[in-house]
Amino acid sequence: MARTQEREPRLDRPGLRFVAAFDDIDAALMHLHERLRRQLVTLEPRRYAVGLEEAVIAADAIELDHRRVFIEPALATCARIDRGVEALHHRHRWWDRLLHAVGAFAVLLLLLLGMRPL
Repeated sequence: MARTQEREPRLDRPGLRFVAAFDDIDAALMHLHERLRRQLVTLEPRRYAVGLEEAVIAADAIELDHRRVFIEPALATCARIDRGVEALHHRHRWWDRLLHAVGAFAVLLLLLLGMRPL
């Protein structure tokens, strides 16, 4: 279950597995929902039918300023999480480069069309 709150939770709370602090929580929730939207079970409370590792990967790979406040020790040593986060970062960079290339091509095309004689 994804939850938001103003202050960091008590880290000794039972059942706490992962906590991340984001500068813009609304944007972070939007990005998290975009990644997990197909597994949405209920909107209020926001609940997704995904495994814990997949949820941590989705949250930690969000390309917004954030920091891990807490991660369960068993999850912290899980190499699958680190590989998953890196894979999503790689995919984000690839899409970013692709969209920049499309934009550069469009600008070049407009310049060429603007230089042709009437």
